[in-house]
Amino acid sequence: MTSGNPTSGSARTSAPGVSGGAHAAPVAGLSQSPAGVDANVGSAGPGNGLASPQHVGPGSGRHGGAVPPPRPGSENARRAKPARRPPRLASLQLKRVDPWTVLKVSLIVSIVMFFVWMIAIGILYMTLGSMDVWSRVNDTFSTLTSSPDVAAGQTDLITAPRVFALTGIIGAINIVLFTALATVAAFIYNAAAAMSGGVELTLGERD
Repeated sequence: MTSGNPTSGSARTSAPGVSGGAHAAPVAGLSQSPAGVDANVGSAGPGNGLASPQHVGPGSGRHGGAVPPPRPGSENARRAKPARRPPRLASLQLKRVDPWTVLKVSLIVSIVMFFVWMIAIGILYMTLGSMDVWSRVNDTFSTLTSSPDVAAGQTDLITAPRVFALTGIIGAINIVLFTALATVAAFIYNAAAAMSGGVELTLGERD
């Protein structure tokens, strides 16, 4: 009776060790290296409901996969330029010119040219006067035409009042002639355009 108790006690004592070893085995299995975990995951099949992992990424094309086409914002797309169309041309005919408009424009232009004419003559007169050209011409003219009874300076051929008066008369005549001729030319062109179709003009866009 006494010998039986130690046996049962040892059995009872060994029982927790056995049970503890059974529980320690899974713990050791969980402490495996990551390579072992990857192998277990990779071995999962359709039976356990898990799909095998696939490596998807930019490097998949290096192992025989299809290379995606270049995006529209790539460098080649930026370098491509659209084709440039040629400038458009338009062919027109000048059928008629308004005489009243031609009269006004020609009058304004002739008045402006009158002032330009007067300024140009004034500059020329002062330039030649500074070179003593007019004084020499006047002395020569006085020597040839004057008499001893005539005072000096009364027989000068070229003076400032005479020059500018003559210049103003010529400019006024030019205003009238230019305006009248431009208006008459407008009537003549309208008559010629009615018979021949007018001057043909080709208008185009800038390059």
